This record gives sequence, structure tokens and C-alpha cells, in this order.
Amino acid sequence: MKTVNVTYFKKSGKYYTHETIKVSEELNGYEVLVNEIPKHHRIKEMSMLVQDSEDGKEPYIVPHLYKPIE
Repeated sequence: MKTVNVTYFKKSGKYYTHETIKVSEELNGYEVLVNEIPKHHRIKEMSMLVQDSEDGKEPYIVPHLYKPIE
């Protein structure tokens, strides 16, 4: 399993919390960003920044900012 760093930010832009999630190594980077990670958007009213954990496993996750889900 691939580890991905997730950081949540309030609407004001202030840091809220950080967590890690696990995704399958069998998926490519695009599938992870488009299909898998949005399922883990736990705090819907906050922005979610996703980054690679640099654990050396594939796929590499390019940094991506998800807007709040309203």
C-alpha cells in the first residue's frame, strides 16, 4: 500500500490538521487523484492538500489541492 499525506485547511487558509491515507499501488497516479483520493475527503467543508509521502513506492502522487465539497 502507498502512503499519501493529506493536510486540511480552513476556509480562511489556516492549517487545521494532517493525516495519512493508504492507496493501492496497483493504480496509476491519475486514477489515485481522480477516483481514490476524493473518497477520503473526510472534512467536506475544508480544502484538502494531497502530497506524496516520499516512501519510494509507486505511483508518485503530484501535489494537488481539492476544494471544499459543498
